[in-house]
Amino acid sequence: MNRFGYFATLCGLVLITNGTIQSQTKKSENPKVEPPKSETKPTALPVPEEDPLAEIENKNGIVITGSRGERRLKDSTVTTEVISRKRIEQTGARNLGEALETQLGVNITPFFGGSQVQMLGLDSKYVLFLVDGQRFAGKLNNTVDLTRFKVQNIERIEIVKGSSSALYGADAIGGVINIITRQTEKAEQYQFRTSYGNGRLNQFGTQGEKNMTADVGFRNSFVASNFTGGFNQSGGYDLDKSTPATSGNAFQDANVAGNMLFNPDGNFRVRTGINYLNRNQQGVDSTTAGGVFDRTNRTNDFLGLTALEYLYGKRNMISFRGNISKWENLFRRNQRGSDELDSKELNSELSSQGIIQLDHELADKHRLTVGMETFADELQSDRLPRKNAYRTRRAVYLQDEWTVLSNGMIWRLVPGIRHDIDSQFGGQTTPKLATRLDITKDLILRGSYGFGFRPPSFQELFLRFENPGVGYVVEGNPNLRPEKSRTVNADLEYAMLKNLSLSIGAFRNDITDLIQYDFGSGRSEFATFQLKNVNKAYTRGGELGMRYRLLKYYSIEVGYNHTDTRDLTTDRPLEGRPLHQATLNVFSSLPGGWEFAIRTKWLDRRPFYSTTQSFAGASTALIESDPLNPTPVVYGRAFTLLNLRLEKKFFDGRMSVFIGGDNVLDRYELVYNPIRPRFFYGGLQATF
Repeated sequence: MNRFGYFATLCGLVLITNGTIQSQTKKSENPKVEPPKSETKPTALPVPEEDPLAEIENKNGIVITGSRGERRLKDSTVTTEVISRKRIEQTGARNLGEALETQLGVNITPFFGGSQVQMLGLDSKYVLFLVDGQRFAGKLNNTVDLTRFKVQNIERIEIVKGSSSALYGADAIGGVINIITRQTEKAEQYQFRTSYGNGRLNQFGTQGEKNMTADVGFRNSFVASNFTGGFNQSGGYDLDKSTPATSGNAFQDANVAGNMLFNPDGNFRVRTGINYLNRNQQGVDSTTAGGVFDRTNRTNDFLGLTALEYLYGKRNMISFRGNISKWENLFRRNQRGSDELDSKELNSELSSQGIIQLDHELADKHRLTVGMETFADELQSDRLPRKNAYRTRRAVYLQDEWTVLSNGMIWRLVPGIRHDIDSQFGGQTTPKLATRLDITKDLILRGSYGFGFRPPSFQELFLRFENPGVGYVVEGNPNLRPEKSRTVNADLEYAMLKNLSLSIGAFRNDITDLIQYDFGSGRSEFATFQLKNVNKAYTRGGELGMRYRLLKYYSIEVGYNHTDTRDLTTDRPLEGRPLHQATLNVFSSLPGGWEFAIRTKWLDRRPFYSTTQSFAGASTALIESDPLNPTPVVYGRAFTLLNLRLEKKFFDGRMSVFIGGDNVLDRYELVYNPIRPRFFYGGLQATF
């Protein structure tokens, strides 16, 4: 039955794709055209040579995440933040986590599997991650590991904050992060990049970090393709030499990716893509009783996408999209000098998705998006009572972009609704209403109100995890109910001057049936925790941002975020959330081929209540076992992250050398902020 469910899902809806809808406003004029470039630098005018930063700040660039269809960034009804390919290169980021490090309102924290995200006070499990608009398999502790996504295959990153369940369904309570994969822009392109880095020897050892990537692509009027590959290796790091335990994993990984876009007549398109990662991580754990455990984590990660799209009329499209995703993780823990507490766990997840969607414009006033979606998910695990769990979800969704006013002021109203039927939890309806008012061309007001839901994951429902080395047990709970939310967002953008823009925003998320760790039955000799639905929690706050272009060579971004959180069951802030944070990013492209980037983020102190490090910051606070003697709060120190990078280009930009430093101020904290200490790197890149 399970395998048949996948087969029916894929065959019934054709197996397709990446959710990126290409602009076709002029297809009727030339039916045999070069494939559209909306996933790289679509519909935007060519970047003038005299404006080297225009590509970073391109408001004419195409985004898809906020509306699930192609829109120019400056016309999007829903606020969408974009990290462009040019910016990714200037930061020197090697993976998705590093690319997001200094994004306002987005916090990256380490965990045993890599790095994870918090967005506007909500954990990774409340943020929906997509690749080319599609879901994928694979989470550790309900967390998507950001280090599995290598930047050589990322064209841009789109971020939508706030509930997006009306379009995307489950898990999008806190927002959506959509990874758009690369597609070449030139007739032929060959790129190679290599780098090496290390920190102080007593924390990193002599085995530094090595990265090698290659990219090959071509494009003509019929087909466009891009293929990437890479190898990465690091010795990890250790923040505390008084114990044998390591703080950051050593790893080796190899990855390949590719996509092809066929565009035979300008109206009909076929796209396919694959992504594969093989990774091996190693670390060492130790206990206060003297036990030492060698830990390994082997991962195989595959995602295949395909799409059929047909364009008709001026801006209309019907598309069939889908994917299949396989994630496999083998976890081993071997005790040194004994095999009594050795453990081995295999988790394998297989998911598939199919979508049919129609985008149709009615009388220039209404732009309808209507679709049907099916999703199947199967988990096989040594920690499941029956070794296997399976579920399906089917949905229909509808959205109308209604232009209410278009003379003088422009007012758009976007109602949307989605209904999901989950094989375990029944029906869920999630409406949303968004609006955008262009008071003038330089003053824009946006707002939205929507509902969201997140069904419990297989891990939360069924998994039992024992960690005898540390002394605790985590039990799943098959009686959990879905978490539900209501979210309101509002923001105002004002372009005061040609080179200066300001923004201010506010948000609030109210979550009911919150899933938290509770102290369990105590039947085990170890501390026992079990997940339960409790009362309510909220996150609320606001953001201020400023972007300034100085002397056309410098881009300066300043931002401040205030996030107030509260667990209404225990009447205290949610664990691991800073009340204040601020960012300062400076990017520069100077004459002579010089480029530099300064990225910095300051985070306020964060409260923690967990009695074991394994829960610290990874979820909402533990429920108190004794209200009369609550767990005391401990605050992680405030810290400032500073990253620097300098690059010099040669031969008309075809070759460059670069150096950089991450966490230059060397700020970290062993328990509550075990990020990588000061690290320097250098390398070269060649493009042909």
